[in-house]
Amino acid sequence: MKNHPLNPTVLLLLFVALNFSACAVMDKNTPSWAQYRIPDQANELQLASNSIGTGDPVLLIHGFGASSYSWRHIVEPLAHKYRIITIDLKGFGESPKPRDDAYSVYEQARLVRNFILENNLKDLHIVGHSYGGGVALATSIYLSTSHPNLQKSLVLIDSIAYPQDLPDFVKVLATPILGPLVIYALPNTFQVKNLLKKVYFNDALIPQDAIEHYANDLSKPNAKYAVLASVQQMLPKDLQQFSDNYINLTIPSLIIWSREDEIVPLAIGKRLHENLPNSKLVIMSGVGHAVQEEKPRLVLPHLQQFLDTQSH
Repeated sequence: MKNHPLNPTVLLLLFVALNFSACAVMDKNTPSWAQYRIPDQANELQLASNSIGTGDPVLLIHGFGASSYSWRHIVEPLAHKYRIITIDLKGFGESPKPRDDAYSVYEQARLVRNFILENNLKDLHIVGHSYGGGVALATSIYLSTSHPNLQKSLVLIDSIAYPQDLPDFVKVLATPILGPLVIYALPNTFQVKNLLKKVYFNDALIPQDAIEHYANDLSKPNAKYAVLASVQQMLPKDLQQFSDNYINLTIPSLIIWSREDEIVPLAIGKRLHENLPNSKLVIMSGVGHAVQEEKPRLVLPHLQQFLDTQSH
């Protein structure tokens, strides 16, 4: 575990936050998977997206607190052979941030599934990171039951998938009164920098432009509302029951994990590998929770080889 010095004022606020983080509250009113299983085709909300290249479509789904910017290092290399599509999930990046209570993984997956159908994406590869990996899993289960021939493969990078202990910063944000106090009182750049210190294994590799980009995203209207709403619905109450679907997801799957991940432990990745019947697990060392940002050269060969194998 890494230690990072904080100035005294911020340290005091975080000390209070961590001592009250046991009061974190997950939203008990989040609809269960059973309430989302019947597909609907209407997308009242349009997700922001970008597309580059030609070939089989590869849809990249970012993690919590991030945006399509998190894929910036791998988009161009992959676009030499594939049509690379990046999306911003609801509440993040350039996508709409309505002040509603529909920010669960299942809701995000519904919007992504509808995006796929509306854009007539076929021979599709889906890549999800962290929170976006949970969205990718739910989206893939949607497609496997309603449109089983659309998706060719799935890639999960340090993905949420099962009930787990939440990292301290998530517990703080999910704590009533305290969460809003922290997210609105602390400077955006400070919040982003300290989050990235949990995400990166080597803090020296955190680029200043990434701090500024994510801090700017956090300053957009309703962005902090969306963060708080998302964090309260991050792990659905029926997640363990939902995970029973994984065994039926038979498309080729690549699972990529960091041995040093401080946010989603390697045990989750190993359990996923056991439960996804057609999966391969790649474990990396010396990198943190977001290998595509910290050390993209480590992950690119695995992505390229896997996609090439599934596309022929």
